[in-house]
Amino acid sequence: MRGRMAVLLGLAMLPAGAIAMQVGLNAVSARQEAFREELSRRALQSITDERQIIDQTREMLRVLASSPELRDINAPDCRMWLSGVVQRYRNLASISVISNDGVVRCSVPSVAPGFRAPPSDLRDRAASLDTFAVGFVARGQITGRPVLAAVEPLRDANGRRVGFVGASIALSDLREALDAGRSRDGARSAIVDMDGRVVAESSFDPSDENTPGLPSADEIRSMLGSEPRFIEVENGDAVIVPLHEPDLYAVMSWPSGRAPWREAVDVTASIAAPLLIWLLAIAAGWFAIEIFVARPLSTLESAARGFARGEDVGETPEMASAPDEIRALRRTLAAMAKTLRGREQRLVETLGEERALLREVHHRVKNNLQMVASLLNIQARAAADESEARGLARAHDRVQLMALVHQRIYASGEVRLLRLDELAAEIARQLLQSRGAAAKDINLKLDLGEARVDVDRAVPAAFLIGEAMSNALDALADATAELTLALREDENGEIRITLEGEGGGETTSPSARLIDAFARQLGAAIGRDPQRPYAIWVRLPPMATAH
Repeated sequence: MRGRMAVLLGLAMLPAGAIAMQVGLNAVSARQEAFREELSRRALQSITDERQIIDQTREMLRVLASSPELRDINAPDCRMWLSGVVQRYRNLASISVISNDGVVRCSVPSVAPGFRAPPSDLRDRAASLDTFAVGFVARGQITGRPVLAAVEPLRDANGRRVGFVGASIALSDLREALDAGRSRDGARSAIVDMDGRVVAESSFDPSDENTPGLPSADEIRSMLGSEPRFIEVENGDAVIVPLHEPDLYAVMSWPSGRAPWREAVDVTASIAAPLLIWLLAIAAGWFAIEIFVARPLSTLESAARGFARGEDVGETPEMASAPDEIRALRRTLAAMAKTLRGREQRLVETLGEERALLREVHHRVKNNLQMVASLLNIQARAAADESEARGLARAHDRVQLMALVHQRIYASGEVRLLRLDELAAEIARQLLQSRGAAAKDINLKLDLGEARVDVDRAVPAAFLIGEAMSNALDALADATAELTLALREDENGEIRITLEGEGGGETTSPSARLIDAFARQLGAAIGRDPQRPYAIWVRLPPMATAH
């Protein structure tokens, strides 16, 4: 209970703590966002020169690709015309016109006539996209050294692509531009391609332990996009911004503007302060619940268990500080327990009286039935007619059987369940004895397992067994025979009664009709052997399903 109430208290106070925590985190987040916006602004300013170089190269190639002198791929050598372009754009390391099959038509610096440029991923990308492409080339086709190359498709007057106009920028020029931006902004900067590979990087002192690092190639590839992306690097923070999307990007890293411990302190304080207040509020609520609710309820529970055991429980000191409602509840429980003990005592006494009365009823019924059986026995002995004597004897057996059931109820003290196996054994022995000399050569075998039935079913079950025994004894009278009575109860509560024998003949006893009647009353299934009508198999359903 204490744990559940503490959880409920925490949940009740959670919104206020969450709001306070969110306010603190929002303040920290706002500071971090302002710092990142400042980094983005500085990054965009620092790549102005690099972007200008790329934009100038792209615009120059577009102009060349649209000039009639170059659109005619079969025109005379255009080297002199390209030389003027190189003189105008000092940062170009090379410029060339290449046909679709890779043959260099003209270039600066010049190459041998018919020179075929090797396959290039950059040309393939420009061809597949059918537009301008720029990227790092480890070995330039004209210069033979690492360069930043740019390619623009060349089309004829009908718009068909007939080749490419390409130019390359020396990496040293890019490095100078990066160093100039670093001198203005103080950042370590680099140009990377779409694969995260560093094309050019600003100068830095590798011996300086405070120099900020750059993201790895995998980190760069995962963060490329049209918007600035931020990442923490060694000794600082870095931002990745598009330089010429999707081909080139710029990476800048700065030393951390604030000490890491200050950031950690800000975040910790924003979380810890409201969390501490929340925990203190829960602790105060817990203390109040423990003193005024939990302990009194525990004492009340102990008192209730004492009341349940019938004990008189006095008021304990813990109840003195309990709320009035709990103390009133304890007094109510004490009064209720006293009332229940009185009623329970009266019920026990009443039940004992009823059981004694019921046993007395069964005892008197048994005595009356035995008296009737004795009268029937006297009448049978005095009868002049043999059939009349036999009928009176059968009536005597049935009355005696009913008296036996009531005697069992009286002797056992049970008024609900009876041992059917013990009852069956007494019925069999009593009927065998009542036959006297007629049954002296009958060998009775009993195979009885423990089985119980309720009192309502005991009487018809006893009559069914008695009539079956009587029928069998009539059939086996004055004969040497063996008779077996078996009874078993399975795990489902079903009782199986079997009466089998060897020898004997048929009988005209009305017991068969009575057996069927008792079986219907019990809801039992019954089977017979046509060769031995007195042999039967009875299956009594469990008490819960009997009808």
